[in-house]
Amino acid sequence: MLDVAILGCGRWGNNHLRTLARLRDSGLINKISVVDVSQSARDSATQADFVFKSMDGVSADLVIVATPSDLHAIQARELMAAGYHVLVEKPLGCCEAEAAQVLASAQEHGRVMGVGLLLRFHPAMSLARKMLASGTLGRLESLRFVRRTKRTAPKGGNVIEALGVHAIDLMCHIMSESEPSAIHVEGDFIEARIALEFPHGIEALIDIGWESSSERRTVTLVGSNANLRFDLDIHDRAILICDKDETIIPCEESHSPLEAELRHIIGGIDSHKAGATWSAVPDYGAALRGVRWTERAVQAMSIVRPH
Repeated sequence: MLDVAILGCGRWGNNHLRTLARLRDSGLINKISVVDVSQSARDSATQADFVFKSMDGVSADLVIVATPSDLHAIQARELMAAGYHVLVEKPLGCCEAEAAQVLASAQEHGRVMGVGLLLRFHPAMSLARKMLASGTLGRLESLRFVRRTKRTAPKGGNVIEALGVHAIDLMCHIMSESEPSAIHVEGDFIEARIALEFPHGIEALIDIGWESSSERRTVTLVGSNANLRFDLDIHDRAILICDKDETIIPCEESHSPLEAELRHIIGGIDSHKAGATWSAVPDYGAALRGVRWTERAVQAMSIVRPH
């Protein structure tokens, strides 16, 4: 069984810790270490087996990088050079060139590396792909993504880099990993609306924001025969909408996207140790595309809220 370390145990690092603790208790992994420069973060990591202030002396097969985003690329490269397998939370890098260097480091050092675009692992995505393939939805006409949260925007945060990156990746994934042909953005660092145009004539509309009046987290596939809608916080079902009638469709799995993502990379490391092949999700080309189009979305933002 693998030993896992979490580098950075803030809000999202704690989500990793809780999920890993369940995997440890079920026998899928062995020991969990938390590494954080903050004493309060180390003190609060009560579900960890070990806590450290730095990576010095940490024994782990996999390190999850959940530190501030400007540290992701350099830390991921250093960790892989030191022999660790790595799961890097988004963003993989501040720009496409920096992200490409991280991916090159994984190949240079022969390490398993994943990027934390976990919405690909939502159980309803498997259901959506089957419905598209079977013709249940008919011809795909448009996509809609809404992610609005009551959480306060973090200091210096950009909603496109924090929330939009997941939406952009998921829309391209639904479109069979297609590259968008154009992007349009309106809004600011707190809330934004993004329109992705695809060569197929299909538009993906993305509505994201912090400091909203309510929590809204939905994905909708609009087809010529029917629509499919699912809530990002509900992992066991989606809703099929046909002629205004709504039918609940159960998902085959009900793991949270984070648990499914962790199971995937753990399986990848096991395969690596056995000398078998493993496919990263997202693959490295899709990971770079996500960074590229997030950059373009930020550049296309024409209105910045005054401070």
